[in-house]
Amino acid sequence: METSVDSIQAAYIDKHQGLAAYKDTQGIFRYANPAFSTLVGLPRPHDLIGRTVFDIPCDAVAYAEEFDEQDRQVMTSGRDLRVLNIHPFADGQWGVYLCTKRPWFDDDKKVVGMMGEAVDITDAYTMTISTQLAKFTGHVQSGYILSEDGGILSLSRRESEVLFLILRGKTSKRVANALKLSYHTVEQYMESIKLKFGVRSKAELIEEAIARGYMNHIPLSAFSKQLSIVLAA
Repeated sequence: METSVDSIQAAYIDKHQGLAAYKDTQGIFRYANPAFSTLVGLPRPHDLIGRTVFDIPCDAVAYAEEFDEQDRQVMTSGRDLRVLNIHPFADGQWGVYLCTKRPWFDDDKKVVGMMGEAVDITDAYTMTISTQLAKFTGHVQSGYILSEDGGILSLSRRESEVLFLILRGKTSKRVANALKLSYHTVEQYMESIKLKFGVRSKAELIEEAIARGYMNHIPLSAFSKQLSIVLAA
């Protein structure tokens, strides 16, 4: 197990203008900048060293399992993940962050950890957020659309939320947990959505929704709930 970070990792984090932290392959924090430690409720970066995401002293810990799953995906695949995180952090303050999780390789091209970086977009509830999301994810041409309506098929608010999560790989059970709904209610919404799209299966729904541009549609109501959504890999 890795017990420290090298000078290159430390220098990378220290010069980062946003939030940044490094974890080893066991998911243990080994380095962070002050912005990151403050966000999760710890006064000094040193206080984070040796902890895992399950030990952070803020309400975002409720999503520790998903954070850890994303981290392991990054280190197993050796590929970046781009994630939209919406959570209450230190002192219960809600924040919206665009995060990039990157595998860290040693000189032999072996993954030895993960670097996490984040940009605060909490106050970006304007037209500029679409541009930020587009630049962040690399989808410059299509961009992302934040809207209170349900797009061209006039989905309801709940239908838009359910579809948004389903398109990002969430199971009906996880959608139910995220939206504080019963599994049965989510399944009812799924049937309603499939009817509007004119499809019969979940696979057909996903294919048709992407074709109609719903992959780039983010319901504004999503910003009032704790969510950790992979935008791009």
